[in-house]
Amino acid sequence: MRLNVGIVLVGIVLFAGSSCNVVDNLGSRKKSESSKDTVVPQLSENKKIEYRYKYIEAVKLRMMGNTSQALEYLTQCSEIRPTAPDPYYQKSLIATQIEELQEAVRYGRMAVDYGPNNKWYRLNLANLYVRTEVIDSARMQYSYLVDEMNINELDIVFKLAQLHQKTDNYQEALKYYNLIEGRIGVNERTSQLKKMIYAKIGEKEKAYNEIKKLIEKYPDESSYYGMLAELYATFNDYEKAEKMYDRLFEVDSTNKLGHMSLVKYYNKKGHVEKALDVYKSKVIPNQSINFRDKMMIFMNFLQEPKKLTKHAIQFESSLDSLNEHYPEKLEVDALFADLYLKTKEFRKAADYLQTLATSTESKYIYWDQLLSIYSYLGNFDKMYRYGQKALNTFDNKPRIYLLSGIGAMQTNRPDTAVTLFEEGLKHIQDNKSMEVQFYTQLGEAYHQTENYQESDRYFRKVLELDPDNKMVLNNYSYYLSLRGEKLKKALGYSNRVIQDEPKNPIYLDTYAWILFRMGKYKEAQKYIKKAIKNGGNDDADIMEHYGDILYKNGKKEKAVQIWERAKKMGNHSEQLNYKITNKTLPPQSDED
Repeated sequence: MRLNVGIVLVGIVLFAGSSCNVVDNLGSRKKSESSKDTVVPQLSENKKIEYRYKYIEAVKLRMMGNTSQALEYLTQCSEIRPTAPDPYYQKSLIATQIEELQEAVRYGRMAVDYGPNNKWYRLNLANLYVRTEVIDSARMQYSYLVDEMNINELDIVFKLAQLHQKTDNYQEALKYYNLIEGRIGVNERTSQLKKMIYAKIGEKEKAYNEIKKLIEKYPDESSYYGMLAELYATFNDYEKAEKMYDRLFEVDSTNKLGHMSLVKYYNKKGHVEKALDVYKSKVIPNQSINFRDKMMIFMNFLQEPKKLTKHAIQFESSLDSLNEHYPEKLEVDALFADLYLKTKEFRKAADYLQTLATSTESKYIYWDQLLSIYSYLGNFDKMYRYGQKALNTFDNKPRIYLLSGIGAMQTNRPDTAVTLFEEGLKHIQDNKSMEVQFYTQLGEAYHQTENYQESDRYFRKVLELDPDNKMVLNNYSYYLSLRGEKLKKALGYSNRVIQDEPKNPIYLDTYAWILFRMGKYKEAQKYIKKAIKNGGNDDADIMEHYGDILYKNGKKEKAVQIWERAKKMGNHSEQLNYKITNKTLPPQSDED
């Protein structure tokens, strides 16, 4: 959107950088002062007075907050004197103030075009280019200021060097940093930036030398020894790094940055126990190091799971020490929880997550992780109970309803599970994957309540969203076979699954059982044997099915043996006991 006179602007805008142009030289500019190759007619004395009056009034009005009227006067100034840069500069400042940055750039560019040797115009345009991330153009403006206009103010030269560095023009950046250093001497700011450039382009000796210059100038400043030690370690010059750390602690034995750096150094070298020893003995007790820094150091360790497992005892000991110094900090419990999650000690993790979740500083992520752990551990009662507690605070989070509902279903509370799943569905927003999970669980829950019509409806909704969902294709087809309904459709669903996973014993068992229910006993035997061959002989339910199918194929003695084996494996159903006792299938067992 472009600025226009009718826009109401709020705020105060600064005077132009060259207000002297308003009262002097109101005639045409020399050609060298403008990039516009335009002949400007000489103004009459009356026009000069009108221009001067309106420009000064515009500035006054702007300072009084009447920027709309100011803009009107500035536009009239440009009509009187189209090549005068001052009004465009002022418009650029106003546009910047109201965040119309593209308009600000346009007016800023016109100001520079008509007043190319004005420092303030170019600085304004350069800063606008930085704000709009047109870095090359910003750099060109600063280059003009320094190289063409010979402006050597340190902040301008420094900004030019930074822009060269940002655009990877490293040699040019170094040239200007050296120019600054030549004027004010060795200083931390330029040495650090030069060090960064040299390190990035692989000139490590020059990078080292930048920090050595600081040490030479400020031998009592211990932080520079730490900087050099870290730099040595970056380039794997470990022997030099060790010596520099020794020098650091000779200068300042309690240097907090040095000890923090040493922890990082030992960890990088793979000396985890040394790193943890420094962390525990030097960093944690140091009261000048804030808790957040101590916590961040440990969090960096947590990014390396292999080290955590190998040195689990030392990590626990370090956290115990941190907890002793900060017993009131729940963040330590969070670190314990994270440590145990990464080392797969889920029961320990659950204890800390339980503390975090039920604290006054509870967060959703704590509940989510706690319930997920209970699901993994198969502790469904706690999964349900703590899910109910979580809903007291986070009753708009669908995953809490999902996890709590699964806990309810697994603890024989199918009606409660249905209620939780139905409520959780209301809180899903544009999440197809989550919808599929809820529909799946509702299908299972309604099946448990023997509401087969609703169960089937939700399974069909899953398949509408995810036609190749193997778990639902398998379970839905199996449930249909148990009821003896739509067996042809069930067989088709099951066939799609075993085509994709031809060696999965669960899926092969389902396919065999549907064939059994259809009276295709020979074919059922073929697929149940495949299930047994691929691991089904360790599943008591599959073995019971195997016995049933053998029985229908006339192999009664072997069927009884298989049933007895299924019982030894933990299947104690009444139907199985009947089969073993009576050496036959229960009445109509192939239909019910």
